[in-house]
Amino acid sequence: QINVLQAKKKFEILDAMLSFMHAQYTFFQQGYSLLHELDPYMKKLATELDQLVIDSAVEKREMEHKHALIQQRSLSFFQDFSYDDSKVEFNVDAPNGVVMEGYLFKRASNAFKTWNRRWFSIQNSQLVYQKKLKDVLTVVVEDLRLCTVKPCEDIERRFCFEVVSPTKSCMLQADSEKLRQAWIQAVQASIASAYRESPDSYYIE
Repeated sequence: QINVLQAKKKFEILDAMLSFMHAQYTFFQQGYSLLHELDPYMKKLATELDQLVIDSAVEKREMEHKHALIQQRSLSFFQDFSYDDSKVEFNVDAPNGVVMEGYLFKRASNAFKTWNRRWFSIQNSQLVYQKKLKDVLTVVVEDLRLCTVKPCEDIERRFCFEVVSPTKSCMLQADSEKLRQAWIQAVQASIASAYRESPDSYYIE
């Protein structure tokens, strides 16, 4: 009985292996037939892919060229307008009395220390600002002769400077280092000009 069982086991295993091989053969044959039918479509896709690669390279080159032109225009714009030396000049002898004017950020004196953008100007020995163009002037410093101005580096913002009077101080921020220096020089020049114009009356006061 043991010999019979062993003999039976041999051909049963061989039969299972043969069935497995047939299944494998059928599977791969069906796969080959299916992919063979798709062969024309895959060749068409390969041709389209080659064209897509070429189109993508052309588009990338065009975009890089456009990007370079935009960078050149932006650089030219900032050089011509934003940081033009003529934009930061001041004139203590201006006919309209406005020594210098432009936008500055002003730190509020409240507990929140918020920063607000205002239109500042130096005129009639005073530092004033407006919230809007037609608003009434708000006087920050009544007499620049009683003030000092200094740059501030130990602060969370760049390009800041402080105008200090006997009663209060005003922290301001310019848009660039060049503008900050221009405003500081404008305040200093206005102080000097005010002393030259009315030294006697100042000493009497």
